[in-house]
Amino acid sequence: MEKSANKRWKESGSTLSFKDWIDRENKKNEGNESFLPFDAQQSVKDTISQTLDESKQGIQEAVGYKNTSKDSTFLGLDKGILAFSTILIVGSLGYYFYNRLKVKK
Repeated sequence: MEKSANKRWKESGSTLSFKDWIDRENKKNEGNESFLPFDAQQSVKDTISQTLDESKQGIQEAVGYKNTSKDSTFLGLDKGILAFSTILIVGSLGYYFYNRLKVKK
């Protein structure tokens, strides 16, 4: 059975603190190996993921973030803004052509 990281640190006789020593060892292994077995690694990753998701949701609720549905957009633009812009453009063009016809008479 493989020795624990704590035991290996004690046996190494290093003058570094455990945290510094383990960081150095992890850098040596380039992150490919860990001191945790695979099952524990996956469990830790799942726990971290879940905690981050919960934190993100809590922050979004705290700042009043509202998740809008995709039904309120058309080509990535909000339908209300798109309708207002269309009305504004059509109105401007109508006014322009109305004035041109009025001046010709």
